[in-house]
Amino acid sequence: MTRAASFPQRYHPLSKHYRRRFGCKVYKVSVSVAQTCPNRTGRGGMRVCTFCDEWGSAAYEDTAGQPLREQIRRNGARIRERYGADKLLVYFQAYTNTFERMTQLQAWYEAALAEPDVAGIVIGTRPDCLPERVLRLLSRMARETYVGLELGVQTLDDAQLAFLSRGHDAACSLRAMERLQAFPELEVCVHLMFGLPGETDAQVARTARVLSQLGVHGVKLHNLHVLQGTPLERLHREGRFTPIDLPAYADRVRVFLEHLAPEVVVHRLNAVASRWDEVVAPDWARHKLGPTQAILALLEREDSWQGKRYAAEARLGPGVTTTGPDTNREVPAWA
Repeated sequence: MTRAASFPQRYHPLSKHYRRRFGCKVYKVSVSVAQTCPNRTGRGGMRVCTFCDEWGSAAYEDTAGQPLREQIRRNGARIRERYGADKLLVYFQAYTNTFERMTQLQAWYEAALAEPDVAGIVIGTRPDCLPERVLRLLSRMARETYVGLELGVQTLDDAQLAFLSRGHDAACSLRAMERLQAFPELEVCVHLMFGLPGETDAQVARTARVLSQLGVHGVKLHNLHVLQGTPLERLHREGRFTPIDLPAYADRVRVFLEHLAPEVVVHRLNAVASRWDEVVAPDWARHKLGPTQAILALLEREDSWQGKRYAAEARLGPGVTTTGPDTNREVPAWA
């Protein structure tokens, strides 16, 4: 029996998770209020992550300097018009949104929650920037509303973290995810990058198993791409970095999903550059639908799905990788 006979979907999509959680169509609206991050202040001798542009991953640079409420209203109007959203989650996306005075952070979070049709907040941050008092504040808020935490882990390989100039190691990320288990009311999404130097299928599979064991709620997948004005652009032009091609990236995603617990929500399968005209390479990172369609087509051809190998590995114990089919499985609730 193939998976298609009993599993109508091949991964656990964010849209279904939000629909189940909120009972309506909910989308994140990105805002930019933080001005910096630990790297840019020189902590650890770093200036900027290798891949990061001047906007610090901001989605809407045209509104980045405006007051928070104006950003929510203007950017929220775009989301409603484009997707027909019923409710919004205010996503504090750019830079590090726990790297500020406590009073300022609380003011930002509360101002966002006070806006009409806002169903919760999502905080973008780093594993080395999780002050206990900020986590306690978010935990208190999460008892009354939705609070998501998006953690820029990127990879659990120290050599790759050094290549990215992240300024922290894999142990820091693991400690952060373990600490967050003490705050179950926070919904934790881990950001990962594929297409890094030295990356292997075995590494990707191991990362999926580790995140599943640590009980993260979601993952957001990125393909490492080159933007103008970044340190990565210089490495690319010097021939020291070549971006992963789309077929190879799609297969990395396939491997990752097969070893990921079925209940983990997949926020995104691939990165979409907010400013496509700043993409140096690869060209496919300029496009939104094509890469996602290529990944889904590969999953279909290979009869692959999220958790395909996870259940068998969980039965065999930690550190075990299976290559054969898992024939003793249940249909996940999201399928």
